[in-house]
Amino acid sequence: MSKASNLFLAARPAFLSITLLGCLIGLVLPSNTKGAWAINLLAIGLALSVHAAANLLNDYFDHLNGSDQNNRSRITPFTGGSRYIQNQLLTPSQIYGLGLILMVVCTVLGIYICSKTTWQLIPVGMIGVAVAWSYSAPPLELMSRGVLGEAAIAIAWSLLVVGFASLQENAIAFKSIPIGLAYGLMVSNILLVNQIPDIEADQLARKYTLATTHTRQGLSYWYTGIYITGYAFQFSGIYFFDVPKESLVTLLLLPMFLLCGKGVSNPEKTNDQTRKLIVRNMIAVHLYSLLLCLSLLKGA
Repeated sequence: MSKASNLFLAARPAFLSITLLGCLIGLVLPSNTKGAWAINLLAIGLALSVHAAANLLNDYFDHLNGSDQNNRSRITPFTGGSRYIQNQLLTPSQIYGLGLILMVVCTVLGIYICSKTTWQLIPVGMIGVAVAWSYSAPPLELMSRGVLGEAAIAIAWSLLVVGFASLQENAIAFKSIPIGLAYGLMVSNILLVNQIPDIEADQLARKYTLATTHTRQGLSYWYTGIYITGYAFQFSGIYFFDVPKESLVTLLLLPMFLLCGKGVSNPEKTNDQTRKLIVRNMIAVHLYSLLLCLSLLKGA
């Protein structure tokens, strides 16, 4: 396989689908105006590229701290990184270099998009890029600071929805914030569950994630609290900001979230059982995002 192919796959493109759904949620939120499709498509490419860059930087810094190298309990491809460094298919500098290039290119594209729409998006973009960098990179390393890792993910993906809603209005779409937070919180639960197989390796690397600092029962409380808070933000959007009531269709996924929460609390799990939990949770969050997107489109 060529180096270009390896670099592309190292960015973990299969996991960018959740970002695409966030873009679409922001695009279909009710709005009196809609942005140009060319700009919207360019912005989608930018969002996917920032996510890809964050994945690459995460691989690089997890290589430096030894987390991926010492991970014997990883569940590929969901945890333990892309393994392109550990399998010696790419060098750390190649991974880091591509991540950095993508960040720079996305910054330039973001400035161009703002020049064609509204400069009010500059803070949104700056925070998004800052979170993508500081999640893995020192000195902040938010991924190693308990709930701050989940908070970073929730903020980043919330801003994704707010950013795309704002693109349509050429101004900050404050009404999109509750739905953005609902979606962002649901996405953060992917991180929470995916931390479970990496507990031992993260402890050795001094990555103090929620999973390494809590019992499985405590982790289940966090998981449950996060999706309940997500639904609370969604309800507030419906009540205060004219979010279509059709979005309540997402409540159909409550049994799946309840099942995942129960699975998180169970400390006696084989790798196969944990894999099923990770897949079930990812399906639940993706279905939530898809149903939210479709219901917003129908309601609009």
